[in-house]
Amino acid sequence: MDGITIITGPRTGAGHLAALLNNLEAVAPRDGLFADGISGVGGKIDIAELEARGDGKSLLLLKATSAMPRDVVEQILSRPGMRAIVVVRRYIDAYVSLAKAMALDAWRDTDLTNVKVKLEAGRFNAWLDEQDAWYAYWKGWLERRSYPVPVLRYETHINVAPEAALRRFAAAAAQVGITVRVPPSLPHAGLVKQDKAGAAAFKVKNWPDFSKGLIERGIEKRAFGYPI
Repeated sequence: MDGITIITGPRTGAGHLAALLNNLEAVAPRDGLFADGISGVGGKIDIAELEARGDGKSLLLLKATSAMPRDVVEQILSRPGMRAIVVVRRYIDAYVSLAKAMALDAWRDTDLTNVKVKLEAGRFNAWLDEQDAWYAYWKGWLERRSYPVPVLRYETHINVAPEAALRRFAAAAAQVGITVRVPPSLPHAGLVKQDKAGAAAFKVKNWPDFSKGLIERGIEKRAFGYPI
């Protein structure tokens, strides 16, 4: 069976995208397949493929996050018919969203708009390094095998109208040799956005001190950029 693995980090909107993909007749989104652990990965995918075929689906969609060991992700990406699409979000916004979700242990269906968090520049710097290494590794891994590396950005490709997000996914899928059709009606609206606040500065209690720490470490540009 054909497959696409979304390579991503935390709070990038990949879950929302996977929920939107329920609108595509051929796609079987299984982004939560490894939520209960990474043991028996091959068997889990085999079962997911059988279920997808039984439902008349032809494309299995999985998600590999930066919390997963690299050898496990390599096992997934090495399966016959598997391709990859990278999903990213501006670092500072992903980190603030992660901090908010962790503060209340609320990952979906909870309004976090009014939640403010206190951040430490040192911890953010270490997290940046981890995320940089994660994305750089998989970009290199794919390029060494002459695989395309299509990238979807949260701000311009996912946090948009559902039909626009699905069209962009279809374009990325085409880059890896898979054709999907976006239907005229979309009954699945995706996930409800948890945070409706504006700029990151309004979500952080100690923004002046945190911002100063970014400048002192010389990472302010990285903070407002993307891994790839």
